Amino acid sequence: MPPGECDALLRRAEVLRLGLADADGPYVVPVNFGYDGERIYVHGAREGRRVAAVAEGARVCFEADEGEIVRADRPCGFTARFRSVIGYGTARLLTSAEDKRRGLDVLMRHYGSTGEGIPDAKLEVTSVIEIVIEGMDGKWHPPAAEV
Repeated sequence: MPPGECDALLRRAEVLRLGLADADGPYVVPVNFGYDGERIYVHGAREGRRVAAVAEGARVCFEADEGEIVRADRPCGFTARFRSVIGYGTARLLTSAEDKRRGLDVLMRHYGSTGEGIPDAKLEVTSVIEIVIEGMDGKWHPPAAEV
């Protein structure tokens, strides 16, 4: 994929798939997320498999994609037009209210809003995970007109 397209795809993607591993094995979960160019932020409940894996210092994998299946009259005529990015990083649970608010603001801005006005009571019951991106690669098969 051309340089910069991984970044662009992460900026417009609506869903990120987050991969972790724990004692029970691999675990992948689709999440809403925010991306600031260097880090990814996800949020959720304060307890659960994802939070437990991250609390143990888990390295993570993430994936985002967009695309479509191009159908044909014969099996070998089918193809896919897509863009995808797969990356790796280190995740940690944010604990301070200031850090959590910053992460939630990045997440809300990703969807066209802001994190301003999040009540303290909601902040207390929400986990915010910060993923420092160590690397990512993209793959694509765009329509011929875009190559």
